[in-house]
Amino acid sequence: MKNRYGKEYWFERVDATTYRFHMEEGAINCSRFGGRPYQDEMDMDDLGFFDPPGGPFICVGGRVEARPIAQIKSNSEGIFVIVE
Repeated sequence: MKNRYGKEYWFERVDATTYRFHMEEGAINCSRFGGRPYQDEMDMDDLGFFDPPGGPFICVGGRVEARPIAQIKSNSEGIFVIVE
């Protein structure tokens, strides 16, 4: 798939409920991250959303392969979405 800047992105299936987000040319390094509502501090293991330049905006409750996103995590290995 391509975002509005023409950058390709895709989700790599890691296991039955986990996907790793990929985007070409390191654009993912400039992503915005946000916590869930009512968190005192942002927890990178329990994010509310992430938004790479040009999109897509990915949030809890959104969908990957028609499955609702239950959790978003970001660490040194990448950005991961866990679906129901």
